[in-house]
Amino acid sequence: MESSLPANSIQSFIVDKHLAEFKLSAIDDGIANINFYSLESGDEDGANYLFEKLNIEIDHTNNGMPAGQYAQQLVNAAMSGCWGFEGYLGFSAKLNSPLKLNGKEANYLSVFGKGNQQLLVPKVTFKIGLEIATKSEVRTEYIDRFDDSFPSDRSLEDKGFWDWVLTLDKPLQLIITEGAKKACSLISAGYLAIGLNGMWGWGSNVKAVDGEKADKYGNKLDDKGKAIKLIHPDLEPFLKKNVEIVWALDRDENRANPDENKKAVDGVKQSKASFKYHCGSLVGTISDTVWEKHKGVDDLIATEGMGAFYQSFSNRSSKKIVSTATGNKSEPKTSSKNDSDNPSSDEPKKPISPLELAKVATYFHTADKVAYADISIEGNRHTYAVKSKAFKLWLMGEHYKANKIGINSQSYQDTLPTLEAIAIFDGKTREVNLRTAEYQGKLYLDLGTPDWKAVEIDPTGWRVISEPPVRFWRPDSLLPLPCPVEGGNLDELKDLLNVDGSSWILIVTFLLFCFCPNKTYPVLVLAAHRGSGKTAAAEILKGLIDPGKAGLIKLQGDTLRLAVAASCRHLMVYDNVGHITPDQSDDLCRVATGFGYSTRTLHTTGDETTFEFTRPQIITAIDALVTRDDLADRVLMAQLPEIPEDKRLPQGKLNEKVESARPRILGALLTVLSQTLAQLPHTNPEKLPRMADYALFAIASERALGLNDGEFMAIFNESREQSRQVVIESSPVGEAIIRLMENYPIPKSWRGTASELLNELENHTDDATYRSRYFPKAAHSLTRQLNRLSPDLRAMGIDVGSFRKGGVERTRLICIQKVVKIASLASLASSVSDESSQGKGYRGNATKDATEDATLNEDATLNEDATVLNTVPSTVLSETSKAQGLQEIKDGKDAKDAIFTALPVVEPTKIIREVPEGEF
Repeated sequence: MESSLPANSIQSFIVDKHLAEFKLSAIDDGIANINFYSLESGDEDGANYLFEKLNIEIDHTNNGMPAGQYAQQLVNAAMSGCWGFEGYLGFSAKLNSPLKLNGKEANYLSVFGKGNQQLLVPKVTFKIGLEIATKSEVRTEYIDRFDDSFPSDRSLEDKGFWDWVLTLDKPLQLIITEGAKKACSLISAGYLAIGLNGMWGWGSNVKAVDGEKADKYGNKLDDKGKAIKLIHPDLEPFLKKNVEIVWALDRDENRANPDENKKAVDGVKQSKASFKYHCGSLVGTISDTVWEKHKGVDDLIATEGMGAFYQSFSNRSSKKIVSTATGNKSEPKTSSKNDSDNPSSDEPKKPISPLELAKVATYFHTADKVAYADISIEGNRHTYAVKSKAFKLWLMGEHYKANKIGINSQSYQDTLPTLEAIAIFDGKTREVNLRTAEYQGKLYLDLGTPDWKAVEIDPTGWRVISEPPVRFWRPDSLLPLPCPVEGGNLDELKDLLNVDGSSWILIVTFLLFCFCPNKTYPVLVLAAHRGSGKTAAAEILKGLIDPGKAGLIKLQGDTLRLAVAASCRHLMVYDNVGHITPDQSDDLCRVATGFGYSTRTLHTTGDETTFEFTRPQIITAIDALVTRDDLADRVLMAQLPEIPEDKRLPQGKLNEKVESARPRILGALLTVLSQTLAQLPHTNPEKLPRMADYALFAIASERALGLNDGEFMAIFNESREQSRQVVIESSPVGEAIIRLMENYPIPKSWRGTASELLNELENHTDDATYRSRYFPKAAHSLTRQLNRLSPDLRAMGIDVGSFRKGGVERTRLICIQKVVKIASLASLASSVSDESSQGKGYRGNATKDATEDATLNEDATLNEDATVLNTVPSTVLSETSKAQGLQEIKDGKDAKDAIFTALPVVEPTKIIREVPEGEF
């Protein structure tokens, strides 16, 4: 039924009130969106559109259309708002405020002039169509007929879904119910279903003419004295020999007035009997469902779950129609035992098998062949691994609802291989995510709530949605996030953490970056003295990204245990870490940049279980304990101040304060994240440090966080310098080299072999340190330590290089000399004013020149006469630096072209830069 909606009038979406109504009836969101629309109160254009669809003319005349007072009541009712159903064939609407007419209330409106002769056939999405096909055992035919890449929530109307159904010659079950909403509820559960406009909507009476036999209502009778009915022309194509018609009409037995009660019950029986009489020879089977308490099938599903309908469906009376008549000529041969209105007399049905119950789910698999299922529960999509505890509990519940007995353990185990086969061989390949995901440029955050809602974030903003295009899985330890709200401020988080300055910038950029999945993450270290609240701060941060049971854990020394813990957490938090071993340091680096671990699968001979992931990590510690250079390069050092006594709170009050603020803080984080995503495509720094993904993201967030341009990189460089200082200070070799170079100011250098350097360093080391196992005792051990320390020493202003001495022996020598510190130059360059950067002492980009040219280029191979040059900004040229050999050179034209070259006071140093493979 195609009609275009008037512009800016009727709403093409469903308002919350109506959406909640559909959810209570277990209607899938996709089915609701393509079948229904909302007309809000006061929408005059929408009301006119409604009247057009209903074939109603409001002219206040009595020419067959509504007239007088009735017309005014109809206008008032329509203007109160309603939802409209525009299905495959028919149209109907439900009013927000019932229409009062002749002492009765009318909630629903149908097309004027058709009476109840209208078939309400829902449109079907690709996803629900696949569920129907699976339940009807025509999944293969469905996939062959429809494009597998078709959007899951797109309508198949233009693809001819119902036309395709009518071509099938396999046994099918078609449920006939009353009303569009009930039909959509059953469609959402994976059943073929259509709605009637009342229990007699399947056909119409034929009026007798003069001389023809008629009943007291003037309806024409056949030779058997039965009223002749014309089958609804839209229904007739569904009446085929391979089709079982299943009745699911409303139960009208509970009316207060006994007379009305009996009349309603008798009417339903008469309608079913008449249908069997007129249509029995056209179909294969006619059956009936029976349930207690609830009026409509949608009420049954919404109140007691789909298992209750399964039970009713499985216990339906289903008898083959045996008839010697054709069409309307004779009554089918039935007995009281076979009467479909007497289902209680039927033989007991066998319990529904777990496999049959499980077919309501949609199955798929991951790239590594792990089977998953999408299950609609109370209108919400849940995703479970087929072999998970959650899936087993769901199937146990459905089996109990349907059969009133628990599932047999062996039956469950026998069912799993078939479900896995369906998922792997018939299902799509999908990625399954933990807590965060990315799809087509948008980020998604699983809220972990029972309704399985998620947050969608893009450059235009963020919104809470019911069914994201990505799939999430949930470990048992996962806890829900609060539903974010707008209007929050990150100052609340800053106050809770009791942090300010550079530490705040590092923490908030790290926290925002945690929403981005599958990146190379930094490691946030919350270092502070006792009483600074570092554990509470870590709990707050964890609770804003990935709350869970045992949220703060011990840093594991066993790689397998670490892999298991990280596989069930998006954000890893290690609390009160006192020491990090070299193996633990390596594992932390691998988790941050890409963790791969394999082990033999238990109870197998050669099968392998693998773990692959990247995770953001937080470490709380009293000391700056990261002493390995590879981990130090990935660390963000955030210092927490001690909490003053007048600001301390009892744990209970702190928890209340945090819980109250979490929705607002999460909303504020998502807003800043959205603004950062909008800025990210326009962020193009000339160069990036290690942890480039994080640095680029943090630079893009500067505007959203209210920072100045370049402020983050200055803070980031300072943090890296602190980490490098810790590495050098924790190394006996590093400390000895620093003491050694105190005697070698720029441009002097120390040169000699590794053995000579080892002897030299002994003179700058105390006896206890020299005798420790950390101080190298051989030249090759010293060389290995220099390889690890050279980047940190260079950042501290000490360059370590090697070259071969000329001559026959070609002896390898080590050269150590002081240079301008990289971090100092970067910080200095960022503090220079725009005026200075445009022509007072710079050539090109000051930061670029400083960081690229301030040290010896260890990738270059210089010839015998090469002179090592270090380019630095003019602001470095103080009287002291000039005395150390830094001289300003200009080209005689303007200051913009000035360059600064490190010239030795004595003759230039000549170094052959021949770096063998594997050295430095």
